[in-house]
Amino acid sequence: MTHPLRSFLLILLLAVAGRTWATHNQAGEILVCHVGGLNYEVTIITHTNPASPADRPEFVLEWGDGFVDTIPRESADVITVAGVQVQRNVYVSEHTYTGPGIYTLQYIDPNRVAGVENIPGSVNVPMCVQSQIIVIPNGNDCLPQFLNPPLQNACLGVCWEHNPGAYDVDGDSLSYELRPCLGYDTDDPPDGYGDPIEGYQFPDQVDPGPNNQYSIDPVTGTITWCSAQRQGVFNIAFAVIEWRNGVQIGWVGRDMQVIVGACDDEPPVVAEVLDTCVLAGTTLIQPVQATDPDFGQTLTLTAFGGPFEVNSSPATFTSTPQANNVFGTFTWNTNCSHVRQQPYQVNFRASDNYNPQLQDYESMFITVVAPAPEDPTATPNGSIMQLAWDASICSNAIGYKIYRRQGLYNFDPDDCETGVPGYTGYAFIGQTSGLNSTTYNDLGLSFGITYCYMVVAYFADSAQSYASVEFCNFLERDVPIMTNVSVVSTDASTGVDSVIWSNAYDLDTVQWPGPYLFRLYTGDGYTTANTLIQTSGPSAFLQHPDTAFEHINIDTRNTPHTYRVELYGSGGDTLIGSSNTASSVFLVPDPNDEQITLNMTHNTPWINSQYEVYRETAPDVWTLVGTTSTDVYVDTALVNGQEYCYKAKSIGAYSDPSIVSPLINWSQEVCSTPVDLTPPCPPTLVLDNDCETPLNTLTWNNPNESCASDTWQYHIWFSDSLGGPLQVIATLTGAEVTEFLHTDGLSVAGCYAVSAIDSVGNESALSNTECGDNCPIYTLPNVFTPNNDQQNDRFIPFPYRGVKEIDLQVFNRWGQLVFSSTDPAILWPGTLKGGGEPVPDGVYFYTCTVNLVRLAGVEVKQLNGYVHILRGSNGTFN
Repeated sequence: MTHPLRSFLLILLLAVAGRTWATHNQAGEILVCHVGGLNYEVTIITHTNPASPADRPEFVLEWGDGFVDTIPRESADVITVAGVQVQRNVYVSEHTYTGPGIYTLQYIDPNRVAGVENIPGSVNVPMCVQSQIIVIPNGNDCLPQFLNPPLQNACLGVCWEHNPGAYDVDGDSLSYELRPCLGYDTDDPPDGYGDPIEGYQFPDQVDPGPNNQYSIDPVTGTITWCSAQRQGVFNIAFAVIEWRNGVQIGWVGRDMQVIVGACDDEPPVVAEVLDTCVLAGTTLIQPVQATDPDFGQTLTLTAFGGPFEVNSSPATFTSTPQANNVFGTFTWNTNCSHVRQQPYQVNFRASDNYNPQLQDYESMFITVVAPAPEDPTATPNGSIMQLAWDASICSNAIGYKIYRRQGLYNFDPDDCETGVPGYTGYAFIGQTSGLNSTTYNDLGLSFGITYCYMVVAYFADSAQSYASVEFCNFLERDVPIMTNVSVVSTDASTGVDSVIWSNAYDLDTVQWPGPYLFRLYTGDGYTTANTLIQTSGPSAFLQHPDTAFEHINIDTRNTPHTYRVELYGSGGDTLIGSSNTASSVFLVPDPNDEQITLNMTHNTPWINSQYEVYRETAPDVWTLVGTTSTDVYVDTALVNGQEYCYKAKSIGAYSDPSIVSPLINWSQEVCSTPVDLTPPCPPTLVLDNDCETPLNTLTWNNPNESCASDTWQYHIWFSDSLGGPLQVIATLTGAEVTEFLHTDGLSVAGCYAVSAIDSVGNESALSNTECGDNCPIYTLPNVFTPNNDQQNDRFIPFPYRGVKEIDLQVFNRWGQLVFSSTDPAILWPGTLKGGGEPVPDGVYFYTCTVNLVRLAGVEVKQLNGYVHILRGSNGTFN
């Protein structure tokens, strides 16, 4: 039956107040799994003392949405774990949430067993266990389950290891973190959730020292305690956090027990087992070995983890207990149903036959990878490359991803390298949906380029298969091929471009009869050429080998030009096809301090492999100053303020060897003047926040000593609040001036940064931002003597700091207001508000709201008290 949470908490608090519960709880966890829609099933597993009278045939669970269920027990079995008889209780129930959200489920059940070493008064402390889920419509998530029981033995002074064997049926990624054990809700006011137990200590906090270290491996989940320094029972807690596509989607907590005894034993050791990847459909056979440093002990080697839990073809592990040295064999006949993005974790556990039994764990991660798509082909069809491949043998593949690059890479993937990594130069160009969607048309390609492809299958959880072999082809030459766009003359109105194209040698002249003609189009920029500038032909035959055209009287100084050729048949009536567009190389200078960076921008269907850069060293004399394989060249050791002129020659080719090469094209001529545009590097700021003086001292390094030579000023930036906008409050001249003292009135709350400025005004980025805060003090005396003896004549605070303003009201004993002030200094001479007459001697009550200046904003402090007025004394009162 479901009840409102508030009523339940009231009942629980009343029950706890009696403290009549018997010793009971040893370990617990809450497992949650999506059923459908907004419905979820919970399984609570507790381990309790079977001799306790506080048995729980029903169990109370809070669902995290304001409702509580009393859940009947499904089973209660007395079992032996870690040499101790315990009762394993299982409670199962379902719940429907009203909508999406983040819900923390919990139970708070009195009480824990007595004598837990790291929980003070454990017999009177309840056990609180929590798990968290994120509910979304039509979600499909189950929290991880545990394959290893939560009661374990440890030996005094001996390293102890435990792996909970967390397994996620959805194949999500898991991480692990230690947490304190939880008990009552101790918040004031209570928030309804259990809090860390007051006085709880992690195992390494009990008898701390260098030989007492406690940790959890965030990847494998193995808990290590090296080592217990006292005998007894300890309770520890941890959370297994579930991730999907890099986003946390829930966590499950476990509270478990470790029993430390005195023993003369060392744990066994499992030999290292390396992580691996296996091709779906093949068999993985992994030998495992464990040894024991204590001669004569019998070792048992077992295994648990995800591969043993799968429905189809689960893994097996065989091993026979042996003395001192034991061997085992892990075998897994994998298939396509095992393919997933996240690896499977297998834990190998070696146990000796000592009492108490000690264990060691070794984790292995196994990734099952789908085979690559087979028999890929690339078939040119006009301007389209038609791709095809065989359907994946894994019927659970949901589609394919296609990748392309120009030219072969000769990719040889490692065993665990799935998909197509970016370092190969292949780029993702598209995907298909469906197992049998095994064709793809690649559009917008250039003629004369060898295009290579790889295909991978992908799966519902984003897993990818191995990549197919690389397969390549180039489009047939049944259209013109642009080969040159070169600037012949640089001028804003009489410039000249030379344009050359190679003819369509592979054209089917029966399908496309002549006569033939070409139409040449141009456009400004790099991408579009739609303005007709020349028509050649008609001719009964395709001109051979190349056709050239000079485009005159154009602006080649200020803009690049792009060209495209169309081929027509049947005397110009039928468009056969168009070449790709090709632009001239346009040189864009970027001047800086004693250098000019030359950017060679273009859009060509061929690949430029080298650029030669020429500088004009005398009128019409051009000297080669450097070469580069990229489209950027930096000319250095120049003189600031002097003009330099350049032009560049690009050298390239198509990958089709039948096309003429090399292809030589010139840029326009361009001039530029180097100038210092490089700011100093940002200083590194150190803040000494002396809130008592008060004074902020800023110091920083001089950039001229590391990364600049002409720093000469600094800007000091300040904000009076955390996250507020920084503004310049001072400018310091001199690179060696690297200290600044500052207060904001009497406040030192604020954030600072520094920027450096060089001799021509280039300003660096801001330094690191450093913040300081006030340490406000404001107290009032309880007596003053307004008798005009120049001692203690006014009601004033003791020396104070960090106060913005106050709201003080002083009342006589009949509740009448006699004085008020907003001035932090107060300076009340003991006279009546609004007049000058003195108030009588006696006791006066005050309320004072103090607004303290803090970095995060105004902090309000409330003072309530009384002050004595005594006029008959000549002394000073405190």
